[in-house]
Amino acid sequence: MSLPLIDLRAKVTPEADAVLEAIQRSTGKDKSEVVRDVLHKWAVSEIHAASVLQQILKREGLVGADQGTVGSKA
Repeated sequence: MSLPLIDLRAKVTPEADAVLEAIQRSTGKDKSEVVRDVLHKWAVSEIHAASVLQQILKREGLVGADQGTVGSKA
C-alpha cells in the first residue's frame, strides 16, 4: 500500500513547461507525473545528503540537528 499523494500547485517558467511538454510527448507520461518523479528523486537525494551530513558531523564531534542546539532565553 502506497502513501496518499499530496496535492501541490506551482507556477513554472516557460522553459520548464516546454521541457515538461517535450517529456510528456516523448514518454506519454502526464506532466504532473513527470514533476512528481523529478521532485521525488530530488527529495530522496536531499534526504541522503542530510544523512551523510549527520554522519560527518558526528564523526567530527560537531552538534547536528539530531542533537539539537542551545536556544536563546530571550
